[in-house]
Amino acid sequence: MRISEFGGEPAIIRLIEGKYAATDDRVVLAFGDDAALVRASGGKLIIVTTDLLAENTHFRRDIIDPYSLGWKSVAANISDIAAMGGIPTFGLVSIAVPDIEVEFVERLYDGMNDVSARFGSAIVGGDTNFIKGPIVINVAQLGEVEEGRQTLRSTARPGHKIVVTGHLGESLAGFKLLDKFGFEAARTDFPEIVERHIRPVPRVQEARAATEHNRVRAMMDLSDGLGIDLPKLCAASGVGARVYVDKLPISSALKHAAADLDVDPTALAASGGEDYELLMAVDPSDVEAVVQSVEEKTGTTIRDIGEFVEGQDAVLVYPDGRETPMETGWKHF
Repeated sequence: MRISEFGGEPAIIRLIEGKYAATDDRVVLAFGDDAALVRASGGKLIIVTTDLLAENTHFRRDIIDPYSLGWKSVAANISDIAAMGGIPTFGLVSIAVPDIEVEFVERLYDGMNDVSARFGSAIVGGDTNFIKGPIVINVAQLGEVEEGRQTLRSTARPGHKIVVTGHLGESLAGFKLLDKFGFEAARTDFPEIVERHIRPVPRVQEARAATEHNRVRAMMDLSDGLGIDLPKLCAASGVGARVYVDKLPISSALKHAAADLDVDPTALAASGGEDYELLMAVDPSDVEAVVQSVEEKTGTTIRDIGEFVEGQDAVLVYPDGRETPMETGWKHF
């Protein structure tokens, strides 16, 4: 049944409100008024982030299902909350869609609701609109962090180690597999890699474990890829960076996928976007404690891949001593 047959925008709003209305006692008012009302906790800073996804620029409906699209749309925003050292609380979702099947919208919100709930957040409102062109999704995500525990991208200093969580390059490999083999075949043959692209898991617990004793000096999430995000952090902090190629965290699954794609796994790891891993600056004396805290509390691997230096250039350093500028990742324009 299409939206026009279902009752139009009011019916869609009733469907969303009826299925996903927040029951959190911090919510004073969610759907149905001019704005949502939520209680703020004492002694904490409110974090606000937003992200917009446009069909055929950020996603293609032929290689992602509606549930995963909803999950990914919200996960990307929750990742920004994690990058600040915070905890997600509430989200608002606005969509502009053509007269598509109601089931698509419902599954989209199922994914959004499930990833929100997994990390203690709730969708408390938003907007819906009709569009004659491609689908547009906008998520505004709120979070909170204890004052003094927030992590910024402008506070790295020369001598700090560059530390990342998880493995790099898998989301880009997942996209390339989906593009080459199609949704069903890619997901059947490379489920782990494809999952990393369509249903990323924001590193909220990892960020909280890393920042527990204020050992992280700067942090951001890797949404656009190491090749773009590391230079962003360098520019914000006024430093340069050296990343050692032989230290890049590359999984065996990525190597397998790269072989089928006939691409260099190192290039995927250095330039691939949408991994949503954490990029940190840590004092050398604190690296071991941060690694131990994250791995013991979350099971996620974390490793030192280089160091911040004087200057402004971010370079890859090869085992033979050769240096090249960081590979660029995702660019909108």
